[in-house]
Amino acid sequence: MKRRYVIVGLGYRGTHMFLNPMVQDYANVAEVVALCDVNHKRLELARDLAKLEVPIYTDYDKMLEEIDCDCVIVTTPDYLHHEIIIKSLYSGKDVISEKPLTIFDDKCQEIIKAEQESGKKVTVTFNCRFQPYNIAIKKFLLERKVGEIHSVELNWFLDTLHGADYYRRWHRKLENSGGLLLHKATHHLDLVNWFIDQEPKTVFGNGKLNYYGQDRKEHGERCLTCQHREKCNFYLDLESDQELKELYLLTEDVDGYYRDRCVFEKEINIYDTMSLLVEYDGGALLSYSLNSFLPFEGWRLVINGSKGRMECRSTLSFSATEQFKLAKRELSSKSVDPWLHESGINKIPEEGTIYFYPLFGGMETYKVKYWKGTHGGSDKLLRDKLFYGVDEDPLGQMADSWAGAMSLLIGVAGNKSIAQGRPVAIEDLLGGLKK
Repeated sequence: MKRRYVIVGLGYRGTHMFLNPMVQDYANVAEVVALCDVNHKRLELARDLAKLEVPIYTDYDKMLEEIDCDCVIVTTPDYLHHEIIIKSLYSGKDVISEKPLTIFDDKCQEIIKAEQESGKKVTVTFNCRFQPYNIAIKKFLLERKVGEIHSVELNWFLDTLHGADYYRRWHRKLENSGGLLLHKATHHLDLVNWFIDQEPKTVFGNGKLNYYGQDRKEHGERCLTCQHREKCNFYLDLESDQELKELYLLTEDVDGYYRDRCVFEKEINIYDTMSLLVEYDGGALLSYSLNSFLPFEGWRLVINGSKGRMECRSTLSFSATEQFKLAKRELSSKSVDPWLHESGINKIPEEGTIYFYPLFGGMETYKVKYWKGTHGGSDKLLRDKLFYGVDEDPLGQMADSWAGAMSLLIGVAGNKSIAQGRPVAIEDLLGGLKK
C-alpha cells in the first residue's frame, strides 16, 4: 500500500532530493499529496515541473489540518525544523528530516520528547552513511582490524566554489543555521559517531571568521547588481543558471530572499575556520577541523587503534587555474586527486583506497569502486531505504532521532565552547533525556 507524504520546503534540496525522484521513481510506493513553502511562486513552479495536481500551502498549520498523510518530509531552513517536526509528531505523522535535526539543544530535547510521547518515528537523512567508500570503512571497522579505537582525526576541506556558497545564503547567520559546525559538520560528525559506534561526552571548540564577511573587500549587496562583479572571483550569475533563476531569482519578490548575497558582507557571523576536540564515552578522542575557503574540496580521515592505523581520504574536487574562471560561475569543478600526481589533472579516479598500517609493520591497501549519481550515489541508496522500507539494516545506516541528536549536539557544544572558552558536556544539553 502506498504511503502518503507531504513535503515542507521546496528549494533545491526539497525538489531534487525528494519531490522529483518520488514522482518519477517511487510512485508505486509513495504518493505526494501536498506541498508547502512560504513562497507561493516556488510552490507553483515545483508542482508544475513535477506535473502534479496536488494542493499547495504557504501555511503549514492549515495543511496539517486539511491533509491526511502518513509522513512529513522536512527540507526547510534549519532553524524551522523543530517546529514542523514537533507539530507533525503530535498530529500522528512520522517525519523524515534533512540534517541537522535542529540547531538548538532545547528544541532537540523537545523533539525527542515528542517522538517518545507520540509513538511516531523521526528519520534523519544522513546520506553520507550510504556512500560506498564510507560503507567499506564501516565494514572494515566492524571486522575489528583496527582493534579498540583510541583516536580519530578528520579534516574537511570546502573550496571557494562550494564553501563560499554558504556565505551567500541564509546559512550565513548563526541564528539561521548554527553555522557550519551544525549545518555542514553534522554530516561529518555523524560519520565519526557511526564509524566508531561511540557517543560524544565533552566538546572543546575553536572558531574564527578569517576569510569571508567583515566587509573585507569592496562589494555590493548582491552579485546581480554589484559594480565589482566583472573582477570578482565569487561572482554568481543567477540569470545564466536556469534552475537557480527559476527557483530563486524569479521568486524573490515574494519573500525578499536573495540567493546571491555578497560573501564579504558585514552581517555574516558564522565561522569559516573551525576545530573541535571531542571525547567519547568509549574512550576515543576526535580531532576535527573544517575550513571553507580552500583551493580544493574533500576530506582526510585517520583512525588509530590497538591493532594499527587506518587512513582514508576522498577524491578531491580541484579547480586548476585555467578552469577556474569557467568553474566559478557554474559552481562546479573537476574531480581529481592533486596528492596523486600520476592521476593527471583531468583524470577522474574510478576507485578509492583504504590504507591500513598494522601496528608492527607493513601496509595493506583496499580498493573501493566509486558510484555515480548525486553525492556519490548515496542519495538514491538512501531514498530506496526511505520509500521501499528496511527489512534488515546490519550496518545501522538508517539514522533515528538519537543519532541526529548526537551529531547536532557536538556542533551546539562546539558553538557554546567557542563562545564560553571552556569544554561543554553533551549530557548538559540533553536535559536528562535518555535514548
